[in-house]
Amino acid sequence: MKIEKSDVWQRHQLAAVESMQRDLARYTHPVIRAVGLCGVAYLASWAVVLVLGSGAGAMVVVAAVSAAVLVLGAPAFALAVWVERYLRRRLEDHMS
Repeated sequence: MKIEKSDVWQRHQLAAVESMQRDLARYTHPVIRAVGLCGVAYLASWAVVLVLGSGAGAMVVVAAVSAAVLVLGAPAFALAVWVERYLRRRLEDHMS
């Protein structure tokens, strides 16, 4: 015997997943933005160092700090991206 989920149950699950995604987005989006911003700062600071040479001592510090944030934030970034993809995939499965 095959039991199918009712439309009401499917709508309830969809609403629960959407609510969960909104709640978790408060934590995942800032992590994704911060790591992305540090990546841009890292690349931009090294571009300045390559153009100006040794006269860009302050930019070496910016590059070092942004690289440290990238290394330390990489696990949180990976987790945030995984959570976002997982919830988006669940929402797409419910929509189809």
